Amino acid sequence: MFISYEELLHGFKKGLRNGNWRRLRFMDKALYRAAMWYARYGRSILNVELVAKLLGLIERLKETRGMIIFRRGFEKAVEMLDRGEEEGVFVWAPSLRYWLKEPDYVFWLGTVR
Repeated sequence: MFISYEELLHGFKKGLRNGNWRRLRFMDKALYRAAMWYARYGRSILNVELVAKLLGLIERLKETRGMIIFRRGFEKAVEMLDRGEEEGVFVWAPSLRYWLKEPDYVFWLGTVR
């Protein structure tokens, strides 16, 4: 597996447009820029560890607000399912288990702080 300059450039532009570039840490930005500089003249990134790190950065750069909200809601739903099983909440609120598996409710959970 390898990463080309076009993939890096596409992720960079997308991250600039949606504002995710400025949320990256300084060292992540430096790594990404160095990889773009290296891959600019027809080279590809081949190192497995570096490719894995860059793919993670590309995913973070391409995230949308909806994806972030849904991920946050999913984490809360999983936590609520675990705690509900342990503490017996589903005995007196059985419909909560179904709500926690419904995508719209999971998205709403992500919007609540």
